[in-house]
Amino acid sequence: MEKVNLKKLLINFAKIFISIALLYFVFQKIPFREVTVLWAKTNVFYLVMAAILFLASQIISTKRLELYFKANDFHLSFRSNVELYFLGMFYNFFIPGGIGGDAYKVYLLNKNFGWSAKKITSSLFNDRLSGLLAICVLILVFSFNLLEAKFFPILFVLLVVGFFFTYFLTKKLFSTYTKVFFKAFSYSFLVQILQVISFIFLLKSLDVTDNFTIYAVVFLASSVLSLISFAGIGVREMLFYKRLNGSVFSQKFRFLRLYFLQ
Repeated sequence: MEKVNLKKLLINFAKIFISIALLYFVFQKIPFREVTVLWAKTNVFYLVMAAILFLASQIISTKRLELYFKANDFHLSFRSNVELYFLGMFYNFFIPGGIGGDAYKVYLLNKNFGWSAKKITSSLFNDRLSGLLAICVLILVFSFNLLEAKFFPILFVLLVVGFFFTYFLTKKLFSTYTKVFFKAFSYSFLVQILQVISFIFLLKSLDVTDNFTIYAVVFLASSVLSLISFAGIGVREMLFYKRLNGSVFSQKFRFLRLYFLQ
């Protein structure tokens, strides 16, 4: 047990170190006076629309998780589910690894309702897996606009194989969720679409008017890579810094916490 706890502690320390190191590097390159000027020119309409779409995506994420709970005959009111989901998001931001909120959900639901911790964990895992699948599918879809036509067959094969591999893996290991797999994926896909549109609105609020596809791919990819840092902090900043050669716009939307595997 002590070895397991030590291993978790070392992993969390490594994630925090990575986040701090990446943030330090990025902050060294940021002209903060220019950031202030950009803030003054921010288009509030697009910023508000981005926030609304982000909120809508999280409500849909709540409904997706509800599918997995109901598959185990676990029932929560919509209000309770939303409160639990957003509380989990809060914990995910402050606890290393991005799964602290999930652990809290398991603890809270097991304690208050006596639900099986194993079944709750499997529900949350498959909820996350569905979100990850949607992100990967969208990255491949957007890549059709970025790569040459000769790569299209490869992208198509990766898309189909990846999707159905995940389906059969779910069917094999988590047969309880087979019936909700496609509906949950449709929710996940809609969630990611809304977040990409929200992200584009954030770009437009900062007067960015082109290259939306590549920015969307970087944004989605950073959601996956955020697993290696403390709640994703530092990874997105570094990716966008490298992509934009030091542009400071990524600092503007950081506060909205647009990171998902949702």
